[in-house]
Amino acid sequence: HEIGPGDPIDAAIEVMAAADARLIQDTAAQLDPEVVSKVADAVVAARRVLLVGVSTSGNVATMIEGRLRRIGIACWSAYDAHVALSEAALMREGDVAIGISHRGRTREVMEALAEAGSHGALTVAVTSFARSPLAELADLVLTTASRETTFRLGGLAAVHSQLFVLDAVYVAVAQRTYERTNEAFELTIAAVESHRVERG
Repeated sequence: HEIGPGDPIDAAIEVMAAADARLIQDTAAQLDPEVVSKVADAVVAARRVLLVGVSTSGNVATMIEGRLRRIGIACWSAYDAHVALSEAALMREGDVAIGISHRGRTREVMEALAEAGSHGALTVAVTSFARSPLAELADLVLTTASRETTFRLGGLAAVHSQLFVLDAVYVAVAQRTYERTNEAFELTIAAVESHRVERG
């Protein structure tokens, strides 16, 4: 379905909801649980984890960084090419570098993943195109789905899918670090409690 400029907003919302629901279903159906498990195992064991993406994929990297940090994973995200390469150069065997790119053709992401891999880090591609250049240079590939609708094209349409795939990794990491994760939640909730406004 397309969204026209004169369509009522309730009709546009219905089209968006249907597209996003199908997107998540498509993503879940094609997601390989074994690869998710391998990535999660590597993240738990890693000294440091680097997430790289630019534009909307960079926003996804930042969000997942926040979730992993919240449960005690030493994690960084980078969307600037120089920062990404510098962080990648400091990685070593046992570390994990995750590159996020809808089409798998973003030069900055590919260069950072290649740099991290050259120092022995495990490299992971998150992309909608399993045969893309990014996927080909990565050790492991997590595929996303993309359902474009009017005004939400390409990478914009893939954001929910990217978040879903990386959330699956996050949940698998949290499962593997259950006690530490619960303790981290308790500590971080207590730390920010004074900044919450009391109910009226």
